[in-house]
This record gives sequence, structure tokens and C-alpha cells, in this order.
Amino acid sequence: MLLNLLVVAHPDDEILGFGATGAKLVEGGETVQPIILCGDVDARTNRPSDTELNQDMLKANRLLGFSEPILGSFPNIRMNNVDHIDIVQFIEKQIIDFGPTRIFTHHPSDLNNDHVQISKACVAAARLFQRRGDISRLESLHYIEVLSATDWAFPDNRGSFAPNTYIDITNYFDIKISALSCYNGVMRSEPHPRSEKVMRGHAAYRGGQSGFIYAESFQTVFQTNF
Repeated sequence: MLLNLLVVAHPDDEILGFGATGAKLVEGGETVQPIILCGDVDARTNRPSDTELNQDMLKANRLLGFSEPILGSFPNIRMNNVDHIDIVQFIEKQIIDFGPTRIFTHHPSDLNNDHVQISKACVAAARLFQRRGDISRLESLHYIEVLSATDWAFPDNRGSFAPNTYIDITNYFDIKISALSCYNGVMRSEPHPRSEKVMRGHAAYRGGQSGFIYAESFQTVFQTNF
């Protein structure tokens, strides 16, 4: 069975960047295992308690058929204060435990700094199979697109998100919205990037780029075989 390891910063990122694609893969018999590193919400205002957030997270992920997320205890909005090696080793443990076929994570130029730190650590951890013969070979590594973070990236030497892989989510867009709605306070009114109207328009735009009605896009940075 193909296993997709989804390594993200916060509860809701896994749905925003991968919800519809993940639901499609699960329906096709694959496994989606979310790894969510920042499990608390102490640095945010007007957000649910940790208990409420955990309940929302479980409900959203179950709706899509994802495996129960592995939740880290790294600090929310403070990942820049964590040693890089600690993040790398946490992700490496998940790679050892789950033996993923594919890994999906944040783009390194997202506006959110937690995304940046996790992206860099995940790319470093993804090389583990090259150093250890007991680790399953990784087939591919992809960056996800998270509206309200990826779209606010500013040009720098890392480059902006450049989609080169598109997944037809025409039949899965609505369940993605339903899953996001499980999270209290995530969905917003238009014209916020996390409003249903903007998200639907963005999915249609990505679909227009790739010949589908709706699509989610990814930036593939590593792939073996065809």
C-alpha cells in the first residue's frame, strides 16, 4: 500500500494544502499519514483551546479518511527558536516508523515562518534513505500550497511556489471544504484567501492551468521513476 507522509506545521495545514488530493488517494486505496508538528495554540488569539483544536483536527481528518495525525509538541509561531536538528530528527523518526512512498510538506518561501523551518527540516530528513539501507526508498517529495501563506510569499533566493504537478480534485473539492469547516475559525468570509469563494476560484484557476474543472497543485522537487 502506498503511504503518503504529510508533514505540516499546524492543524488545518494538512487540509488546506492536501485535503482534496488526500481524499482522492485514500479512496484509491492509499494511506495519508499527517504529521503536525505544532500542536498548541498558545501564541494565537481568538483560537480554540488545545482540547477543542484536537477534537476539530480528529473530526476533519476522519472525514477525509486520513490516519490519525501524529502531533508534535513544537511551539506554535516560534519554530525559529527551535534547533534545526531537533526538527530534522523528529521528522526522521516518522520516516523510520512509517516508511513513506511520498512526502508532502510546506514550500520554503511561505510567509509563515513555522512553514519555512519545517520545510527545510523535512527536505533534510527526506534524504535518510540514502544513508540507511533499512529505510524504504522515497519515490517523491512535493511542496504543498497553503492559501494565506504560500500566496503571500515574497520573492527571495529560494524562489516562489512554482507548481508543476496538478491533481484533478473536481469530485473532491466539496469534501475538502467540509473538512476545513470542522476547524473552528479557519474558514473566513470573502475576500479572505480561506473563504470558500476564493478557494473555489483558486481551484478553478489551477484546474484551468491543467485541463480540469478543479485542481490542487504541488511543486515536485524530487522524483524517481515515472
